[in-house]
Amino acid sequence: MTKKLYHQIAVALAIVSIVLAVGILIWGEKGTAFIAIIPALIADLIERKGKKAK
Repeated sequence: MTKKLYHQIAVALAIVSIVLAVGILIWGEKGTAFIAIIPALIADLIERKGKKAK
């Protein structure tokens, strides 16, 4: 896979993370807002893997 594809996947996961965080906060479940961090962490890992790709 190319660097651009890795970057697009990472950006998509980051957007999902933001939407999830806002949704959880609006819903009122403040204690579970940390769940929204998981896609952001995965996005970071994918971005790092993309930097190592050719």
